[in-house]
Amino acid sequence: MTRRSVLMVLAAVFALGMFAGCTRTVVVQQGPEVLQPGEYIESSDAMIKLVHCRGKGIDKEAAILNARKGCLEWMIVNEYAQSPGELQAYRANQKQIFANIDRYVPAPHRMAVDGKGEGTTSVTQNQDGSVNVEVNAKVFKKQLEKDLVQMNIVASKDDVQDSIGNPSVVAVPSKAVKGKRYRKDMEQLVNSYLTKEKFEVVNLETVQDLDKMQESVAEATDSEQGDLASLAAAAGADVYVEFEAKPEKKNEGVVWAVNIKAYETTTGKMLASDTGFSGKRSTEEAGQERIAMAEGLNVVMGKIIPQIKDYWKEYRPRGRKFRVSFMNPPKNSDFKLDRVLKKVCSKVKVEKSTPSLLLFYLQCKMDNMELSAAISEGIESKLGMTSNDYEFPMKNRNMLVIKFK
Repeated sequence: MTRRSVLMVLAAVFALGMFAGCTRTVVVQQGPEVLQPGEYIESSDAMIKLVHCRGKGIDKEAAILNARKGCLEWMIVNEYAQSPGELQAYRANQKQIFANIDRYVPAPHRMAVDGKGEGTTSVTQNQDGSVNVEVNAKVFKKQLEKDLVQMNIVASKDDVQDSIGNPSVVAVPSKAVKGKRYRKDMEQLVNSYLTKEKFEVVNLETVQDLDKMQESVAEATDSEQGDLASLAAAAGADVYVEFEAKPEKKNEGVVWAVNIKAYETTTGKMLASDTGFSGKRSTEEAGQERIAMAEGLNVVMGKIIPQIKDYWKEYRPRGRKFRVSFMNPPKNSDFKLDRVLKKVCSKVKVEKSTPSLLLFYLQCKMDNMELSAAISEGIESKLGMTSNDYEFPMKNRNMLVIKFK
């Protein structure tokens, strides 16, 4: 072998050694894709949510895509496709939905500042070469909802509302807010958010004879006239939302805390309670109050609204809830009136029974006019009375008052 041939062989061996030293492990996706659920952060408005997402992939780009898919699926199964049929329809169309993911969850390409706002918050590498990421991504609910309806995965809001109706909601200030200068601004912000979410919002200023109605409710339920539940009942609301806002000093700045509590009017059951915080301001400038309160409200409403809707969606198909008060009932009529109500309502519960007051909680598949007609018929047939022996001093969406003469 010539000297030149030896050198060529040595060069080839060296090159092969170098190539072998430069090979790397190729990460291959095995099995079905694992999606991690998202975590709600805040809402910039009723139709856009900022969500924290986690993902894993063969590289950073693949991991971010996996994280976005996880947040998209979390949004779909938590707020839209909740029945077995809807979930089955979603699974059947998942590939098509994920193919359009940019429409619903755009990729956050920049790093998030201090882990806040939209962007990538963390990138780490595993021993096998795969990559983990954490991102804060915006989920655009309006586009998602529209497409899920068009794909027949979920019913439209209009169809749902036609079948089960809408909850009527009234916003009421907490005692701590009533004397504050920003109370009116806060109330307007709450009502605006509820309206965007398609609730039937009851404005207390437009309720006719509200004081008189509240006085009637307090008398008919033996409660305080200033009670928020009696105010909501007088307004005819299914749900009342109690709001409170206050500035808090933090690290030489001011943060606005917005607390929201939601209650079912008829039973007083708490449906949701949470607090949202605005970004920090350097001063308590009056011009910044409304903006800061809106920030805190957007955060907390994103948590509260789904809980109210879940409650309504669960119970409403079984009928409306009512409070029915019989004032000055005839002696020993409680059992007869109980039987009258059980003939027309699926749930009947006595809340209070005294010689002068008989108060029921009901759930019935009828509206207030149908229920009042059934009660009248029962009084006249079971108690042997005529329409001259009693009256209805109050009838609204979820409360009836019957007064015996």
